[in-house]
Amino acid sequence: MAYQYGPIVVGVDGSADSVGALRWAADLAHRYTRTLVAVNVLPRDLAAPPGGPDIAAEAAAEARRWRVGVAAIGSTEHGAPVRVLRRHATEARLLVVGGRGAGGGHKPLGSVSEALGVWADCPVLIVHDARRWAAPDAALPGADPVAVGFDGSDSARRALRLAFEEAAGRGSRLVVVQAWSHPDLWRPGQQHGTNLCADETAVHEALRDAAAPWCAKYPYLDVEVRGEPGDAVETLAVVSQWAALMVLGTRCPTDRVQPPNPSVMRRVLEHAACPVLVAHGPGPAAAGQTGISPASATGGGTDGG
Repeated sequence: MAYQYGPIVVGVDGSADSVGALRWAADLAHRYTRTLVAVNVLPRDLAAPPGGPDIAAEAAAEARRWRVGVAAIGSTEHGAPVRVLRRHATEARLLVVGGRGAGGGHKPLGSVSEALGVWADCPVLIVHDARRWAAPDAALPGADPVAVGFDGSDSARRALRLAFEEAAGRGSRLVVVQAWSHPDLWRPGQQHGTNLCADETAVHEALRDAAAPWCAKYPYLDVEVRGEPGDAVETLAVVSQWAALMVLGTRCPTDRVQPPNPSVMRRVLEHAACPVLVAHGPGPAAAGQTGISPASATGGGTDGG
């Protein structure tokens, strides 16, 4: 798979958000011993001003200063940012973007990060409020846990694999979360609730079964499974407030088991407080070559897509 062995690609535009995303990308390139490619996309009819700053080259140099030993290169290209970055995604291990770019605005997500969150040919890390890590002395999250949302779909199992790899690479605790609903969940206005212990136990056991093969592959990883009753978007948005990183799956047309509510990922992406790693499925060319179980996974413990 290209994205199993490819570079870490980060979109840069000179904004504080893209600088914060660059710091995350440099850290990942260092951890996974990958080349870092900083890509600055200009409109087709706009040439770089003579003598002006080379944003991509400066970003690469900054990454090398932050993480000594990282091989970083800059690339200035012309076209539509989403299209250019998606093209890079076909050969990348991971694509990193800030939640918002130079366009700013009041929306939680910019148009580029929103589009890449919906579709790309490799996992995409969207760094929310990335400007908080733009300062050279800003510390990236260390010991805080990695969280992954799970619903039993193929996309959730892909996210589970990626979450185990990320948590193992960081040496962090992993929390596997499934929000579940039931018609008898207590709601305001009801006098008495119904005992749902059996339902909660069933969710918990299903989560343990789903995580078991990966726990066997990463026996030293601290793993917690949680079944949280209630709305999935609200549950995962709250989880993002105490996680260093959240991993979510997204619908892929080739998946046999589709998520019950495909819009959950998009809505969580809008409200998440921490960076979100979207576990996209492989592109059409690789769709038949990718496994999502330990038996079919290739490569080392923290080196897969």
